[in-house]
Amino acid sequence: MILFESVRLVSFEPPSVSEPADLLVAEPGDGPAAGTIVATGKGLAAKHPGARRITGAYLSPGLVCAHTHLYSALARGLMVSIKPSKDFAQQLKHLWWRLDRAIDLPILEASALAGCADAAMCGVTSLVDHHAGPEAIDGSLSVIAKAYAGIGIRGLLCYETTDRNGMEGARAGVRENLRFAAEIDAARAGSTGAEAPLVDGLIGAHAGFTVGEETLGALGDAVRSSGRGIHVHLGEDKYDAVDSRHRFGADLVERFDRAGCLGPTSIVGHGVWLTESEVELIAARGAFLAHNARSNMNNSVGYNGLLHRHANVVLGTDGMSADMLEEFKFAAFRHRESQGPWWPGDFLKCLDRGNRLVERFLGGPAAGGPVAGGPAAFGKLEPGAAADLVLWDYDPPTPLSGDNLAGHIAFGLSSRSVRSVMVNGKFIVEDRKPAFDSASIAAKARAEAARLWKRMEDRS
Repeated sequence: MILFESVRLVSFEPPSVSEPADLLVAEPGDGPAAGTIVATGKGLAAKHPGARRITGAYLSPGLVCAHTHLYSALARGLMVSIKPSKDFAQQLKHLWWRLDRAIDLPILEASALAGCADAAMCGVTSLVDHHAGPEAIDGSLSVIAKAYAGIGIRGLLCYETTDRNGMEGARAGVRENLRFAAEIDAARAGSTGAEAPLVDGLIGAHAGFTVGEETLGALGDAVRSSGRGIHVHLGEDKYDAVDSRHRFGADLVERFDRAGCLGPTSIVGHGVWLTESEVELIAARGAFLAHNARSNMNNSVGYNGLLHRHANVVLGTDGMSADMLEEFKFAAFRHRESQGPWWPGDFLKCLDRGNRLVERFLGGPAAGGPVAGGPAAFGKLEPGAAADLVLWDYDPPTPLSGDNLAGHIAFGLSSRSVRSVMVNGKFIVEDRKPAFDSASIAAKARAEAARLWKRMEDRS
């Protein structure tokens, strides 16, 4: 048992900051409650004298990055000759599609480890990845899952199926999504609670304009047979929305919905150029909209003026690191610049909602998830909830309460304040020291990055 003693408990939704209290966690091996919060209150040390005691300033649920691309982790500081791009479609062709074609499994492993390690140090306990690598599709999701396990982080994985590399490549993408889902189902069948896999799969698709009708039909079949939702970019750029109406005579969301792809475990990435009726359809299906403010700004794709009309907005980074407090700030400030109606408190709800997404895949039946004996909730500081926690060293210069928590995150608290990070009742970062070999991971990433860049040059 681990006892967080005399800490202030921070909840994101509804926002609150408690008076000093105790929180008890069951570690792996601590019986049926392992990996969950056992109790909260005062005076727990006297009731559990054998527990390991830890003190700190503030304790919160772990953060969730609801849309990222771990394969882009080795693109930082990229030194490759890239043609100038006049629009987003050219940027994909000149940069990102060259990069993903250059990925092999060793490069992927290094990239996934580096991305997961960075996320952990920022207080992220769950990552939702959207992978591409057309020259190394088979087994790629298992390589990423191994990296997640090496860091000790939770997550949702998929391969972004696309027609852009030919129909056999598209079929291979669907097969990889289904293969990985079956792998998770088999692993889950032989385990319960804290022993269950910390990852799950979705059915991945790149974007509407690179998915034809045959592939879309196969994706719909995969969604139905696997019981997983789709994870897809829709309307990231205006071209995607126009192409759908021009080639297929339907809006993007309508098109994917007709194929049976949308449901309460589906994620639509970006959605910048969706129509009001598409926003309503996403809400009606209970799907999530992953907002990626920094990436949208970097790619100059425009601003999502209908963001506040979505029912289930979560925050992602689209591969631009996994610092979710940084993403929170950009999301709030860019929205204010656009004169949108939301305030930081609304984006605090979005930050919290990432845990609602994770619940649907990794929670126990009480949380609406499929894991036997799994946590009764994610993102909650209550008995039965997942022990995915962040201990913050934050000494606020002004009073801090639930009423102004969003303001402190927007204008003060940052990932620099992360002291310790726990996932499933186990520390993956403690007192700013990672439980994984960060130096070795970084060294391997640098070596594989050089090889990736060389392979990109060879594909110019």
